[in-house]
Amino acid sequence: MKTKHAFRYVGTPDPITEREAYHCEKYIKKNKDQMLQTQKYLVDVPALLSLFHLDCWNCRKVHRETCCEGGQPYAVEKWQIPIIEGEIPEISKRIKDEQVKKALHQEGVWDPEQLVGTIRMRHGNCLFYQENNGRYGCAIHAYAEETGHDVHSLKPFSCQLYPIDLIDTGENILLTAVTQETSTFSRWGTDYLEQFYCASRNRRQLAVHLSDDLFALGGYRPAYEWNLPLLRYLLQEEADHVEKILADRYDLLSVQV
Repeated sequence: MKTKHAFRYVGTPDPITEREAYHCEKYIKKNKDQMLQTQKYLVDVPALLSLFHLDCWNCRKVHRETCCEGGQPYAVEKWQIPIIEGEIPEISKRIKDEQVKKALHQEGVWDPEQLVGTIRMRHGNCLFYQENNGRYGCAIHAYAEETGHDVHSLKPFSCQLYPIDLIDTGENILLTAVTQETSTFSRWGTDYLEQFYCASRNRRQLAVHLSDDLFALGGYRPAYEWNLPLLRYLLQEEADHVEKILADRYDLLSVQV
């Protein structure tokens, strides 16, 4: 018999709580008739059609700090550790902050006081939250793009997901996105919905003090569109089929509105 202990977040050893697992199981039972089963994935169509605007380069202009600041990333799974470690010498060469380079050389990447695979922090931020060409962001992601490395295998998995979430139930993998309903069990919780304009078009619409070009209302698109490369990476040969279903469903909803 399946127990809630089988539930886990894909891509990290950070645990899902019993309460979160309960809410996830309840959510699936309630909404399964609206989901699409493909291979091992249970595709949460309504959640993946929720609107987001990942206007990341403008995030700091409207919020005190971005989602990449003020915290520690989810730990990576064991398979990702040697991949990241293998590229650290080259990533380090591209980091401009000499103190960070020194810390990487002397102390390494991982926080020994946290779960295995947890990246250390510096000044309250992830060690790899660094300046690159005048903008702050993930030094691992920037390195992967600049050198042609596969971003999906190199960048910490959870850091690639938002606004998508992947939860292994022990029977299927729920492919969903953070919404008011899923926030009770999603790794993203309620912070994005309550604090950031990217996750709430309604909140942005009420923010009349912002310039129209910041998180522009016309830029809100379905959650799945913001992470198409990762979805294609996960779904493989089923990707085109799932994309078409999502696109057709979104077009239908747009006509109805």
